[in-house]
Amino acid sequence: MKTLLYVPRMFTRDELQALLPEVPDDFPRTNNEFWTYVSDRLRAVAGQIRWVYTEPDVYPSAAAARDSIAAVVAGLVAAGSKLQVAVDPLLLAEAEAWRDLTRTSPSPVVHELYDDSVRELCRHVVAVVERTLKDGETGVLLLHPLLSISLPDTLRVIKLLPFDPQDYLARQRVLLTRRTAT
Repeated sequence: MKTLLYVPRMFTRDELQALLPEVPDDFPRTNNEFWTYVSDRLRAVAGQIRWVYTEPDVYPSAAAARDSIAAVVAGLVAAGSKLQVAVDPLLLAEAEAWRDLTRTSPSPVVHELYDDSVRELCRHVVAVVERTLKDGETGVLLLHPLLSISLPDTLRVIKLLPFDPQDYLARQRVLLTRRTAT
């Protein structure tokens, strides 16, 4: 059976700035906690991991906002894993464009087109994983936390994270709402 360790990665500072009025004060500590947990768990099984599936531009360049994920990927590649960009950059750009349009021109048609582009992006990710990961192999999938993906039953999927980044975002939104309401 194929095994996939699925890591909905932590938001970057830039992503939180786009989603919240301000980046929470606890973000550096929370981000470090998240990536320390993931890194420690992956380091324990690094020799068994054949593939690392990522978004574009994660490795080898480690921009300041992505140092944590880049470090995890670099460690796995150094341990012998193969890197595979699983997210098509054109499909990602299309989905981001539709997402931006949903914010400026919200309409049912625009939302439907955005949802369609995200589904196509997810199908592409699944196709890449299914094409490259062979029976008996283990892979790691590191994806944007808001990208909801359905993985096939042909994979044994293990979700690897200390907390859900979407829960962190929701908590911060609630805290900001409470703070501005008082």
